[in-house]
Amino acid sequence: MKLSRGDVVIAVFPAELGKPRPAVILQADALIEPLSSILACPITTHLIDAPILRPIVAPTVENGLQHVSQVMVEKISPLKKDVIRQRIGHFRPADMTRLETALILAVGLPYPALPTSEKKQQREHP
Repeated sequence: MKLSRGDVVIAVFPAELGKPRPAVILQADALIEPLSSILACPITTHLIDAPILRPIVAPTVENGLQHVSQVMVEKISPLKKDVIRQRIGHFRPADMTRLETALILAVGLPYPALPTSEKKQQREHP
């Protein structure tokens, strides 16, 4: 099965997340094929009030989800490729942007600087 960043898959996570569940692949495409594991975030339908840390994703035909869900960014985990059962969809760019923002917050990385053209647009259109 060919996988890529942003794919939604069904996988079995270790420990308390041990049941088959949806997950989104975070790993860069160039690092998926050569490595035996993939970085992924589990997805849950158990919603908590933390939409910045746990981005909410609505079900669509494109992502393959059946219910409104949250990406559990704080539970990012490496998965062996053999625990990935099937690909069910792919996140839209807007969903990936919210997920990436949550990852930045979760691991305490600084926000990337805006390109000069975007800084100028923000000053002109507050």
